[in-house]
Amino acid sequence: MAKDKKSFNTKLYAIIVFFLVGALLATITVSTYKSRYTGFSPEKTAVAFVQSIVDTGDGYNSYKNTIMSKNYKYGDYIREYYMYPVIYRECDYTPGDDRASLKGFNDESYMSDKTKNDNGVLSGKVIDTMYSYYEELIADLHGWDNYNEFFTRYFDELCKVRKTTFGDDYMTDEIMFTALEANVLTYGKSLTGTEDVFDSNTGLQTSVKSIGAYEKAFGENCKITYEAIDTKDIEDLDSYKTSMNSSALETYKISIDDIKAAKEITVEVNVNGESVAKQKVNVVLIKSTWYVDNTSLDTKLLYSIAD
Repeated sequence: MAKDKKSFNTKLYAIIVFFLVGALLATITVSTYKSRYTGFSPEKTAVAFVQSIVDTGDGYNSYKNTIMSKNYKYGDYIREYYMYPVIYRECDYTPGDDRASLKGFNDESYMSDKTKNDNGVLSGKVIDTMYSYYEELIADLHGWDNYNEFFTRYFDELCKVRKTTFGDDYMTDEIMFTALEANVLTYGKSLTGTEDVFDSNTGLQTSVKSIGAYEKAFGENCKITYEAIDTKDIEDLDSYKTSMNSSALETYKISIDDIKAAKEITVEVNVNGESVAKQKVNVVLIKSTWYVDNTSLDTKLLYSIAD
């Protein structure tokens, strides 16, 4: 990604960032729409979860298919448990607190002149710097299974990088989402590759052709497909529910009694018709919808398919 941006005029950083985030938001919208309808099938739910990770390395948005998102909008959960504790860190904020009377680092009084006058150049540099750290976290944590550590470490580093760049402590949820989601998108492109793309209105080049890790490993125009090849009922449901992370369920606002059934599903990942991975996923039934049990995940294999 860093090499691609060398061909752009730095004054266009703001526009490039706009397109990056805009494209990601469109992807998230489609993902959310699909998840509402796949949830009626345990197999489709498991496949959608695995596909989200493998297609573009997007373990971040794969959580839209999990119990984490049962009672929360995914973004709201991230704000409450990971962003607001950073923004209101001097106010002893805890998730669920009323923020109306709190003064956080999102207050304009914390803005430096660099923040007030940034035309996107400095914001783009923060995103670029954070991408290297994002890659480090993926490698160190083997993906997104430990989302608690991922979010905590990422946002802590973001505060440091932004302060070095802008010289202030100003921080908002928009800044945090923009940096993280731009990095998620760039990581996906490192796997899939990119094509030369020009905006039809401005004529600006928004993407430069590059060869992705999947193409290097499996050839150009490689095709990845997914299939649920085995489904097993978890017969001792009481024991299974007892083994679940009760503290995590509490943050999701889920009662153990809400879970009416559970299944273990094996999803096979094929590239050009050949099996490259078999991922086991546990799904649980709450009311009439199936969700991936993200308290029992080990998806590191899915992040090494192109290795």
